[in-house]
Amino acid sequence: MELRVHGVSGTPPEKTLDDPFPEAVAGDDVARFLRSSRVRTSEGRKRLIEAFHWGRFTSGGASRALWLLLIPFALLNLSFFTQLRPSKWATAVLRVLGAVLTSMLVANVTYVMLELVVRQCAAVEGCRGMNTWLHFVDDWPFGAMLLLGGVPSGLVIALLWWFGRQTFLYEQLGANHRWSSTGGLGDYAFWHTTPQTRMLRDANVAIACGVTGLLYGGTLRTQGLSRAPDYAAYMVIGAGLLLLAFALGVVVRQPSMNVGGGLKWISVLYLVVAAGLAAGFLWRTPEDMPLEVPTLSGFEAVWNSHLIIAVTLLLCLWWCGVRAKRSLQGGAQKSGDVAFKPFWKGHGTVVVATVSVVLAAGLSGGLAYRAVDLLAEPVVGDGASGYQITLSTAYLTGAMWGALGIAFLLTVPPLVALMAGQGRVTVVLFLVGSLSAAAAVVLSWTSEYDVLFWSAVGLSTAAYGLAALSFSLTWAHDGVHALVEEDYDKPAATETTTRKIALLWRLAGMKYRYHWAVWVVAAFGGTLLAANGVIAILRVFVPGWRDKEPPWLATWLESEPATDLSEIGSWVVSGLVLALLLIGVRTWKEGRMRTVVGVVWDLIGFWPRVAHPMCPPPYGGRATIELTSRARHLVCAKDVPAVVLSGHSQGSVVCAATILLLRNESRLAADGNRYITKEEAEKTLERLSFVSYGSQLQWAYARMFPQYLGQARLEEVYDALQGSWRNIYRWTDPLGAPVLSWPPNRMTGVEPWNSHENQGRGWLTMGSDNTPGKVQTRPGRWALRLGHDIRLLDPEFIHPEPDEPASPIRGHSGYYEDPIFDKIVADAADEIITRNGGEVGPDPQTGPAPEPGIPGASGAAVAPGGRG
Repeated sequence: MELRVHGVSGTPPEKTLDDPFPEAVAGDDVARFLRSSRVRTSEGRKRLIEAFHWGRFTSGGASRALWLLLIPFALLNLSFFTQLRPSKWATAVLRVLGAVLTSMLVANVTYVMLELVVRQCAAVEGCRGMNTWLHFVDDWPFGAMLLLGGVPSGLVIALLWWFGRQTFLYEQLGANHRWSSTGGLGDYAFWHTTPQTRMLRDANVAIACGVTGLLYGGTLRTQGLSRAPDYAAYMVIGAGLLLLAFALGVVVRQPSMNVGGGLKWISVLYLVVAAGLAAGFLWRTPEDMPLEVPTLSGFEAVWNSHLIIAVTLLLCLWWCGVRAKRSLQGGAQKSGDVAFKPFWKGHGTVVVATVSVVLAAGLSGGLAYRAVDLLAEPVVGDGASGYQITLSTAYLTGAMWGALGIAFLLTVPPLVALMAGQGRVTVVLFLVGSLSAAAAVVLSWTSEYDVLFWSAVGLSTAAYGLAALSFSLTWAHDGVHALVEEDYDKPAATETTTRKIALLWRLAGMKYRYHWAVWVVAAFGGTLLAANGVIAILRVFVPGWRDKEPPWLATWLESEPATDLSEIGSWVVSGLVLALLLIGVRTWKEGRMRTVVGVVWDLIGFWPRVAHPMCPPPYGGRATIELTSRARHLVCAKDVPAVVLSGHSQGSVVCAATILLLRNESRLAADGNRYITKEEAEKTLERLSFVSYGSQLQWAYARMFPQYLGQARLEEVYDALQGSWRNIYRWTDPLGAPVLSWPPNRMTGVEPWNSHENQGRGWLTMGSDNTPGKVQTRPGRWALRLGHDIRLLDPEFIHPEPDEPASPIRGHSGYYEDPIFDKIVADAADEIITRNGGEVGPDPQTGPAPEPGIPGASGAAVAPGGRG
């Protein structure tokens, strides 16, 4: 039995099985197993094929595309699993950082609604008259407007409450499964996530309510009113600070605290009281304030606090990474083989977390800027005919976002040259061009296009031109073209064909350097966050900065460079919001776009919720447990002689997790209280083989998640199967790559397997089957093999016969269609059957079986060796 597990995007089972009418045999509407109605024959043995379809976890509904707006929280949760060694300190820091992101979200929604929409527009006749959609509040008192402005914040809190409850998991089966932060993919309890996830959700709800209540309390601290509102404000703020302190304590001390659902209900009650007091005291504005409503305070202090705390936590997270690298376990991960070196020198946690904070801050700032644009342009007029919508001074750092956008744009050319494997000359030329362009931008603000400006423009143009020429010459003479010609027995049909294949090889080789782009975003974003944090600290601790900026800063903020950069920054930070909303809307109309969104969450939603509850419902546990249970059922209940787990792309990760789970269960005490017994796990592993293809297990997952899928974990998968693991890849595949051997240096930048030090060796000990060679399928059709890594030619051939169609370039798809695929699966099954004595069940077409098509335990046996 071959169990095929598809990759990202939810490949339909009809395509996976190459059968328009597959039969559902197990599972439900979300995770289901379907079997092909045809019995395949390869290498003389009949084989049944089932497909495990888990795509509905992430790609099933159009509304799930709106999860894109939650990507900062998902990335923060992902950063937990990039640690070299999980620790209590790092976990606590990440959870507090997640609470800060939650608070940042609701605080900005509250700021936009209460300050920008209600106070500066809905409560001002001139602004309200220009926005016809606000006419319905013409006769409303100010307090009623405040209550209406709090509705979006309440919806965000309700979303947090509801979304954190979504899960694909069933109740745990069996007993004696205790969750541990150091557990891995082979830990059954790990896939059900920490039992304190519910408390994490409740604490984040409490924090959201507490921050919103604090901001409502700040509205009462106004000038021109009686002292009663001020007393109420201090009471509300004091109670809110106590609530936030307790909720943060729950986040940090989760393993030892359990306050049930009382915390969130108390926080909701606090929010209702705070909003009610604010609306009651400010129901009618004083008559001596004809055109002004009371200035709402607290927003700038809250925003500044967010920035200071976020930057401090990122620094703490960096120190936790330094400690992990110094530890024995972290050192072992760091000093692994070159192809398994963790990304970003082992600091993946702080890099990914920084990107998540940058996105959260950008989305927040973009929301405020776009709200101002929606209401009106900030025009200063005379008398009642004009008004001005003013952003809080905390948002005046938009100029920094503009500078960040320009800097990142100018970094793209040299970064692309680096990722494409270009030489130093090309990279330096692109770098000179970018620096000259930056100088030209600065000079455009300081000069009237004088000689210096035009010199910078000329130098930038010349440098970019020379860099482009060097780029093209390097690509033409980098040897990849010759490597493509060596793959085929005859010269390429045309020079165009060879160039096309070589281009795909080069583009696919860039996947080994994708993480450089993430590092650049984190570096620029971290610098921006640090600068914002410094300004926020100055506003808090320098008395002169609390009310207004120093004269030199105020003068600069009104200058042309600051104005231009602020305008650019507003689009930089809001463009992502608009793009994500556009994608979300398009998914309701286009199934293809829904698939693209599903790909994003296939990659991010695989992991359990640990650092933040507001993430896509994790599917990894359900998929792994379902596949484990199915393999166990086929072997132990149906007595199938060989089960080949066949995983494509992300499906190979699910298969690897399944094997690790079976390995772990086979080594635990046989207490009879587990969801799968020790004997069942051992028997399943004895009849299990693994074929991966288009897999990212080595180049991406092992380096991104060294603790969970690093070299040690992949060796455990190999050992658990006693070496019965084959990996298939193509050099035209932009995602798949070698897993069990070193890839060539020209493609990856790491030590090639065919160097004089590593001639003919994979990174695992593979006995006598470890020399390079060819796998023949039929005359003129073959693939390259190194140990258990097999590279398919793509296209399969370039000289079609007169009566056959040309071979397509398949890239990341179509592995089943290659004629060598069936041979590899058959060899994997043959290895298992031969190792177990060559005993098989009856013919799948004639033998009795409780389920249609499943081989039973009775019936005539065939000769040893497994050939039917």
